[in-house]
Amino acid sequence: MFSSIVRERDRLGVSDLSNFVNGDWVADFDQRFDQVHPSTNQPVTRVPEAGSRGVDAAVAAARRAFDQGPWPTMAARERKKILQKLVDRISDASEDLGYLQTLDNGIPINFSLNTRVSAVTAADIFDHYAGWIDKITGETYPQYTDTQNLHFMTYREPVGVVGAIIPWNAPLMMFALKVAPALATGCTVVLKPSELANLAASRLAQIVAESDLPPGVFNLVTGGAETGAAIADHPGIDKITFTGSPFVGEKILSVAGKNMKRVTLELGGKSAALVFPEARSIEVAAKTVMALSSTFLSGQVCSTPTRAVVHRSVLDEFIAHAQAQIASVKFGDPFDTATTSAPIISARQVERIMGYIDKGQQQGARLVFGGDRPNGPLADGNWINPTLFADVDNKMDIAQEEIFGPVLSVIPFDTEEEALAIANDSQYGLSGGIWTADLTRAFRVGRAMRTGSVGINGYSVMPNSPAGGLKRSGMGREGGWSTIEAFTELKTLILNLDG
Repeated sequence: MFSSIVRERDRLGVSDLSNFVNGDWVADFDQRFDQVHPSTNQPVTRVPEAGSRGVDAAVAAARRAFDQGPWPTMAARERKKILQKLVDRISDASEDLGYLQTLDNGIPINFSLNTRVSAVTAADIFDHYAGWIDKITGETYPQYTDTQNLHFMTYREPVGVVGAIIPWNAPLMMFALKVAPALATGCTVVLKPSELANLAASRLAQIVAESDLPPGVFNLVTGGAETGAAIADHPGIDKITFTGSPFVGEKILSVAGKNMKRVTLELGGKSAALVFPEARSIEVAAKTVMALSSTFLSGQVCSTPTRAVVHRSVLDEFIAHAQAQIASVKFGDPFDTATTSAPIISARQVERIMGYIDKGQQQGARLVFGGDRPNGPLADGNWINPTLFADVDNKMDIAQEEIFGPVLSVIPFDTEEEALAIANDSQYGLSGGIWTADLTRAFRVGRAMRTGSVGINGYSVMPNSPAGGLKRSGMGREGGWSTIEAFTELKTLILNLDG
C-alpha cells in the first residue's frame, strides 16, 4: 500500500461526491459506490449513482437553460468574458487538478502535471474555444438567378442540449475538449465522468459552478452504465459527444436515432507505426513506440501505436532497442516523481489484458519480454509488466483487437505495399505513424493510410487541430473549427427583396 494515496486524498479534502444540477450541488442519492485507486485498490471516495432520475433532473435544467435562458442568445462579448475567466481559474487550480487526476487514475504525477493530459492543456482548450466565440460566422451566397431577387445567407446556431460522456484516462483534457466548445457555441451541457475517475472532473465542475454561467447551463451527473444509458437515450438531449469503448459507442449510436441526436464518437484504436529502414534513427523509433506502451498510461490510450510494423532488415535492431527502453520503466507510488508508468485502471481490465497475452502465445506469437505481473509491494494493485510480442501475424487477435494495456505487437514487412496493407487491415482507423527520412514516402504512405491522423516521426494532438477516427474508431472530429461545426446547426435564411 502507498501511504501517499490516503495522504493526498486528505490533503485535497476529498469527501463523498455530489452532483451539480441547475446551479446547486445535490448529494441526496439512494445509491453510491466506491471509487478505488488502481495502484492499490484502496477506496478514495464514494460516488452517487444518478440513474435515470438524476439524469432527468439535469436534462430538464439544461433544457430550460437552452430554451428559455439567456445563454444561447447572449452577446458574443459577454459569453467570451465568462469563458476567459474560467481559463484563469483552471490555470490557478492546475496543480490541485493534476493531483486529483493522479488520485483518479494513477497516472504518474509528472505526467499529470506536465503533459497534454494536464490542467494546463485543459486551460489551453478553454482559451482556444473562448477565442472562437466572436468568430462563429455564416456565409452569404451570390445571387444564383435574376428571375427572382432572392438572397441566401447562413447562420450557425447552437445544436442544443449536449450530453457529454468522458473517459477515465484523461479526465481533465476530455472535460475541456467537450465542455469548452459546447459552451462557446451557446449549448447547454449535461456531463458524466467515467465511473472509474470522478475527482478531477468534479473539481473542474466546481470551478464552472463558481463562474457566472446561468443556472442549468452546465450540469454534472455521476454514475455507471445506468446513468450513461439514460443520457444516451434521453429525448431531451440534442447531441451526444462520447469518448470511450467501441462497444459503448455502438450502443449510443443505436439509440441516438430515436430523436435523431447529433453524435460525435471517439472510440478505440489499433494504431500502426510503420518503421522503414531509412528512418533517421531506429533506436529513437523503437524506444518512442515502446515507451507509449510502457510508460505514461501504460498503453491505455486509444491512439497508442500498439502495432509496430517494422521492415525486416531492421527488425532485430528495433526489438533490441525496444527491450532496452524497458530499463527506464519504474512502477510505484504515483505521487513519486520518479515513477514512470500508470497501473491498469481496474482488476477486471487486468484479467482482460492477461487473457490477450495468453492468446498471443497460443496463436504462435513469440513473447520477447513481459507478459507477467510484478509481485511484492505492487501485488495489491493492477500492474502488468511491459510486454512485447515478435513474429506476430496481423490476423492474430493481439494484432486485430484493442487490448488497452502495455502490449506491443511487432509485425515484419518487406515492401512498402505490404506495410500499407498491414496498417489498413484493421477494423479501426484512429491514428497511425510513419518513421522515415524519405519525405516523398512519408506523404505517399501517410495519405494512403486509412486513419483520421498520421504522425510522421512523431505524434501529438493540439487544441486547434482536428482529431478523430474512421471505421470502428468513431465518427466526427474534435479540435479547432471542426468542433465548432459539430456543436452548431447551419440555418439558411432566404430573403426576397421584392417581397
